[in-house]
Order: sequence, then C-alpha cells, then structure tokens
Amino acid sequence: MDIDLTPQQQSFRRGLRQWLDDNLPENWGGPAYLGPDDDEENAVLQTLWERRLYEAGYQGVAWPKAYGGQGLTMVEQLIVSEELGRRAAPEGINTIGKELVAPIILAAGTEEQKRHYVPRILTVEDIWCQGFSEPDAGSDLAGVRTRAERDGEEWVINGQKVWTSFAFQANWCILLARTNPDKPKHKGLTLFLVDMKTPGIEVRPLVQITGRKEFNEVFFDNVRIPAGMNVGAIDDGWNVSVNLLGYERATARLYRQARFMNEFEQLLRKLDARPEITGNPYYRQQIGRFYAELGILRQLNLKTVSRIVNGDGIGAEASVVKLFWSELHQRIEDFAFEAIGPAFVTDSKDIERFRYNFLQSRAVTIYAGTSQVQRNIIAERMLGLPR
Repeated sequence: MDIDLTPQQQSFRRGLRQWLDDNLPENWGGPAYLGPDDDEENAVLQTLWERRLYEAGYQGVAWPKAYGGQGLTMVEQLIVSEELGRRAAPEGINTIGKELVAPIILAAGTEEQKRHYVPRILTVEDIWCQGFSEPDAGSDLAGVRTRAERDGEEWVINGQKVWTSFAFQANWCILLARTNPDKPKHKGLTLFLVDMKTPGIEVRPLVQITGRKEFNEVFFDNVRIPAGMNVGAIDDGWNVSVNLLGYERATARLYRQARFMNEFEQLLRKLDARPEITGNPYYRQQIGRFYAELGILRQLNLKTVSRIVNGDGIGAEASVVKLFWSELHQRIEDFAFEAIGPAFVTDSKDIERFRYNFLQSRAVTIYAGTSQVQRNIIAERMLGLPR
C-alpha cells in the first residue's frame, strides 16, 4: 500500500494547516476548553465552525461537485480528517448529516434527493439526526417496532426512538421504520427522510453524564410524510441501513486516530512534571503500548481508505475498525484517570478536557453497534464461525 502523498496533496495539507492556525476558535484544543457549557451556545459555535469549513473548501471534500462537494479524492478527505483531528478541532453539529446521511443518499438516493439534500448538509441549512435505536431495539436493529403504514399518497408513522443524537437541534431525521410486519424481521424495513417540523413529532432531550444533551428521545404520533421520501426500495431498509452503519463504523472515524493522539500527547505533557509517573516502568510500558496501538489504528484507517479509492465496498471489516478504536479510546481514558490520580476529580479546570473525554468515552462501545455486536459480525462474516 503506497501511502506517500503527491506534491499537490502535500500542498493541500500545508494550506489546511495554515487555515486552522488562522481560524480555530481562540484557546481551542487546550486541556481546559471544550467550548461553551450551555448547549445552545455550543450549538451556535459548532454550526458557525462547519460553515467556515465549507466556505474554505474543507467540507464534502470527496463528494461530487454536482452535489456541492469539492470533487477531490478520498486521499484529500483523509488529509482533512487527520488535520482536524490533529488539532482536536470542533466536530460540528451536523456529523450525522455529513458522515451518515449524505454518503447513503449519494449511494442509494434518487437524483432529486442528491441534488436537494446533499448541498444543504454542507451549508448546514439542514441539520440531521438518526432515528434508528429504540428502547427494545438498540444493538438488535432488526427488532425495530416503529411502524410506517401507507395511506394513499402518504406514510403514517407511529413509534419511539431513543439515543437520537442532535435531535433537539435537527430539522431532518433519517428514520428506519417497519413497513411490512408480515416479512422476516430483517426484511420489511424502510429508510425514510423525515422533516422534524412535521406535526406529531415530540423530542425530549436526555442529560448525559458529561452534562451535555446530545442524546434525545423522539416520539412519532400519527406523523404523516409524503410518499417518495424513502431512500432505497420499500422494504429494503435493512440493506440500506447496513451500508450506512458501515460508513459510521469505518470512514466516519478516520479523524479519530489523530484526535486521540492529540489528547494522549496532551496527557503526557501534563505527566512530564511527575517523576513518579515518567520514571515508573509500568507507566512507561503503558505509554509505549498506546503509541503502538494508535499507530495500528492509523494503518487500519488507511487500509479502509485504500479499499474505497480502489472501488471496493465497506464490508464486515468496518467492525474491526469500530471495535478497535472504541475500546482503545476507553483504555486511554482509563489510563488518564489512573495516572492523574485524585486531581482527576478535584481539579476544576486544568483537567476539564480529560475528565469530559473519560465520561464521554463510556458511550463509544455502545453507539454504532456494541462491542458484542461487532465481535459477532467479525466471527460470523469474516471468520465463518457458526451463529
């Protein structure tokens, strides 16, 4: 695998680094700053950041120009992902739109859907949430009970979703609903695009242990949407959704390795002043292991990119990437908690970012499919083991 950059790609990287130097929010990326504590103020900051990225040409990098993208390659997209992660830049408020919705519309949507929805994701005119998980159908996505029933030229939706990221701010939802209860549970599902301003939708924010409210419950009570709002064929939503989750588990996380390295090196700078840590063989061994594993994660990401660049799809190997990065993230945050010691709890500002990352990392082995689900996928689809 050739991972050398061309002179043009190296120039692209230098230009992006300079742009980040000039445009990142003041004090961003330090151990004591994550943006405003208030969710509404933070949403404004994240939205403005995404729009600045778009205006500078760093959004939709590998998407076709016909749909508002930059028309470059996955290599340039990787460069942007790595550099944003390297500076721990704001993730933005429209990650669901960019990382999940647009890729699946580009892959399975109609021409009209591509031309209407994809550019509005880049300009943050539309903010998206993902209506997949339910109280009784989280990791077992095929157990979805939310119903969509045809009534003339409309679909009528009833049901409940939970852990719906950004639903409180979103004006659109990509929704998985059961359209044919007589078919096996992996069939009879359809993926819909739903306007969140439609009557009958109620959103209830959930406060997380980080203090943020990204997760939400969403209730659908006789919600009527026009026919033709499906992505992919009716009753084929399972196959479309599996493709979407492949994007979430693999390409959507290209930026993670660089951000984890940023945060890990911030931690090491904080520990440098403590000889009881830096002089301890146990901690030195842990540090070496994490450097090695972060390097492995980068190679896994590059392998995924090489498959896409060469026209191969994202298959079950996406679960390897997701399982590895999510559990590595938790191990690094556990190490930070152990190494910093009592100050991890008592220090009010100097370790705020480390404390937030530790709390937030508790969720990463759950969303986009639990670690148990990823191991099942690897066992059955890659290793050929029995169910």
